[in-house]
Amino acid sequence: MLNNSAMCKRQAAHHRQVAAASSLEKVRGIALKAAGVWEIQAAEAEARETGTPDVLSRADAAIAMEFRLEEEALTRQS
Repeated sequence: MLNNSAMCKRQAAHHRQVAAASSLEKVRGIALKAAGVWEIQAAEAEARETGTPDVLSRADAAIAMEFRLEEEALTRQS
């Protein structure tokens, strides 16, 4: 099941509130990281909802390229 953009935005806001309310540095850091990930999910959901073509993020593209290079190297060794 895919999340919709509104739910992702609510989750991001919730984690930002957790970060703002906490006096513990680690809790703030984790909550802010979670909020950032939810924002990415919100953007991806928004793109799906509006019919925007699916484009890989730079990080995903780098990972995909790494897998492809590994596969090519294994093929050459065979």
